[in-house]
Amino acid sequence: MELYPEWLENGSNGQPRRFQGKDPTPKAPVGNPYKSNDPRLALLAHFLDRHTELEILRHFLGYPIEGAPKTINETLLIGLDTEWWEKDPKPTTEFGVGEFRTETLTGLIPGVHAENILTDIRVAHARIIPHAHLMNKFPGAGNPEDFHFGTTVFVTPDEARHALTNILARPSTESPNMLRPVIFIGHAIGSDFEQMEKTFGIDLLKLGSIVKVIDTQDLARQVDIYGPKGPNISLKDLLAHFNIMGSDINLHTAGNDVAYTMMLAILIALKKELYGSLTSSDNPQFNVHGRTIFQVVEAVKALGQANPAPMWGEALFCTRCDRNNHLRTHCFARDVFCTKCYNSGNGKRRGASQTHNTNRCLWG
Repeated sequence: MELYPEWLENGSNGQPRRFQGKDPTPKAPVGNPYKSNDPRLALLAHFLDRHTELEILRHFLGYPIEGAPKTINETLLIGLDTEWWEKDPKPTTEFGVGEFRTETLTGLIPGVHAENILTDIRVAHARIIPHAHLMNKFPGAGNPEDFHFGTTVFVTPDEARHALTNILARPSTESPNMLRPVIFIGHAIGSDFEQMEKTFGIDLLKLGSIVKVIDTQDLARQVDIYGPKGPNISLKDLLAHFNIMGSDINLHTAGNDVAYTMMLAILIALKKELYGSLTSSDNPQFNVHGRTIFQVVEAVKALGQANPAPMWGEALFCTRCDRNNHLRTHCFARDVFCTKCYNSGNGKRRGASQTHNTNRCLWG
């Protein structure tokens, strides 16, 4: 299953192409992550394990690794981000999936800010229906109703499990009985692996397609980009390094986070070619040949919003009244009522009794 039924065949100018709150404790898999018995993918995983994340990404951006197995040509670059409610038991409320298909990258000459590459990203954002009403309030919390790179869909846990499995475990073009290799990209992604297994019962590595895991924190260090308080850099600080900042970025929304993570992976991998030799403390140029990185990000957003929604999930679901013909922001239902809040004896809660149904009550 692809994220979208069709992919644009032209560059951002319409002309044919010329050539994430995170818990820092969980760690992403290190070394060779492959957990299956396909000898082709096992060989590729072993090969990639001998190369840095930077070398691997650059292989798909015009700087091939000598002696790479042929199977690498089928590789999918897929990113994932999850968000969960800040209160126990911390259920997953949303996830975002981003993808670059390597066959569309091959032969591209990076343009200004790599715009012709970044506009090839496809991003899906899904909110989990049983938990979609749970909104975080911590400083910097994202707004899941404000996804910038496409159309949000609502899914049940079973639908989420099915969609993620089909996205990550796709048949090989060589044989339908084999899988395409996946290079998995994320930012501080150990917690994402844990959340997928906790919420959906999916061990992503056991799907048998992931041959390499790339964390953009590690990738950043390989080009001497560090956080202000230590070796690990936050997604917000990494975006700021590339002059992508502002109050409207809306991080800690899974779809936005994975889109920015995937774009940053490309910018990091091509930093020298795009911006020349820079020290670790130097920010790349904001404006290159009259084109700003802000304009490039806006172009990526516009293309994402113009694309059709994923073919899985529902585009409409109201987290206030539980109907599936409108969104919460357009809800005028009068039959919304929480008996727990109304009977609580607390004036504030009683006043909020018509903002949600009893089954959505956050006070238990």
